[in-house]
Amino acid sequence: MGTLYVDTQGAYIRIEGDTVRVERQGETVATLPLVHLDLVFIVGQAQLSSQAIRRFLRDGIKVAFLSRGGDYQGKLSPATHKNIFLRLHQYRKYDSSDFRMSIARTIIWTKVKNCLEFLHKHQRSHPETLLAQESLDIKGLLRDIWHASGIAELMGLEGVAARHYFSAMGKMIRREGFSFTGRNRRPPRDGVNSLLSLGYTLLYHEVLSAVESIGLDPYLGFLHEPDYGRASLATDLQEEFRYLIDELVLAHINHGAVHPDDFEIRETDGACYMKPEARKHYYAAYETKMRSKVAYGGQQLEYRMIFRKQAEHLARLVQDQEYVYEPFMMK
Repeated sequence: MGTLYVDTQGAYIRIEGDTVRVERQGETVATLPLVHLDLVFIVGQAQLSSQAIRRFLRDGIKVAFLSRGGDYQGKLSPATHKNIFLRLHQYRKYDSSDFRMSIARTIIWTKVKNCLEFLHKHQRSHPETLLAQESLDIKGLLRDIWHASGIAELMGLEGVAARHYFSAMGKMIRREGFSFTGRNRRPPRDGVNSLLSLGYTLLYHEVLSAVESIGLDPYLGFLHEPDYGRASLATDLQEEFRYLIDELVLAHINHGAVHPDDFEIRETDGACYMKPEARKHYYAAYETKMRSKVAYGGQQLEYRMIFRKQAEHLARLVQDQEYVYEPFMMK
């Protein structure tokens, strides 16, 4: 199945037979057979015909709306999944502090472990990059995570690990014109953060779609507390996959796929955003990443399928069909 990225301002999306057609000022920009489509990202200003809306809903094709800066704004998706019994199990499990803590600890430990493996992988390829201290600090935090007494403590330890990790990531960037001293967002204020923010937003919607597709309530997580408007369960499951975006961004910069002049600073608030042509190349790199296959459960699967498999695994856990959460470890 495929993903369509519509980042042409003023585009009009309509259906012609069994094909989705993207037009601008009467000219065709892109076409894709509906049979090959399961996800659409619309960035900025574009219009959907009423026929396209109905067809997307009928065929279960999800549509995500992003701002030109890459912020998630909402989605068009079919009616809520009919499996209310699964959600009832999920709500009951939320009331179990032991269950929540078990899931939360595993997610945080896996996220931090994947970060550490990412540093080790880079160190093996580039031994001249001095990452020993950050790696040592993160390794020590892995031990602390297993002894944490509550979710608030886990989140605090994850925050400390993130600071060490992003400090190391700044050293891993080897292209002139790019610097990275840590995460900033809403809005991002430099090129690296702009790339990270857009990548995390795309990933978030992928995981959200996987969670919704099997009937779980995406707004009730086990690690992240409920918050108005936040899909906390999707945010939970996203954590162990965030390193995929970090890998993508680092490769995109270091391999010269993006340049400092591919970004512009908005005068009103200092936000840093990619120019349209640069975003097109980034979408292509992201799509290649999502379509790459890795080992999972004795099979070679694309990452999108793995997101769904992890959501299905969690669904079995909340129904007591399985008892231990098996996270996805960096390959």
